[in-house]
Amino acid sequence: MMKGIDISAWQSGIDWQAMKDAGIEFVIIKIGQGGRLDEMFQDHMQNAAAFGMKIGVYVYSVARSLEEAIAEADWTATQIQTGLPEMGVWYDVEDEAIAQSGVDITALCAAFVMRLCTYGFNLVGVYSSYNWLTNGNIQPERLGDTPYWCAQYNHECNFENPNLLLWQYTDSLNIAGTNFDGNMTVG
Repeated sequence: MMKGIDISAWQSGIDWQAMKDAGIEFVIIKIGQGGRLDEMFQDHMQNAAAFGMKIGVYVYSVARSLEEAIAEADWTATQIQTGLPEMGVWYDVEDEAIAQSGVDITALCAAFVMRLCTYGFNLVGVYSSYNWLTNGNIQPERLGDTPYWCAQYNHECNFENPNLLLWQYTDSLNIAGTNFDGNMTVG
């Protein structure tokens, strides 16, 4: 089991040595949303690499149609120019406006994952809350072998799926006076 964090422009001035000293082995970095690059993406990528951390990326979805989900995948592929992220590319699907739009959220996830796989990415998955993954917003049975990263702030992850790879267990992992989302590998 590896310990990690996920970060975005909301986290700047990170004490990377403190991260390393705290046993953080991987970082999932927000690449962007809505076709806009996260303003800290490049800095976070360089720093994580400099400190020898395994890197993954996530895109925060604002898609309301299959075409928009595919466009998010195409945009993501153009932003990643340093090879395949070892910890994967994750489709962050949690925006309440998506649920309120009435769109088939599972179909959005499938479109994004399949499109990135056509670019040669071999670890593309879906990030969402335990609630969304179990209440019908996202229907894992329709997504085949798609990997999952489940957010459930609890003493254990109750999302029972053989493709669960990551668990976000807290939003208050304190390292050097800063709170981060704490994650760990599963299995």
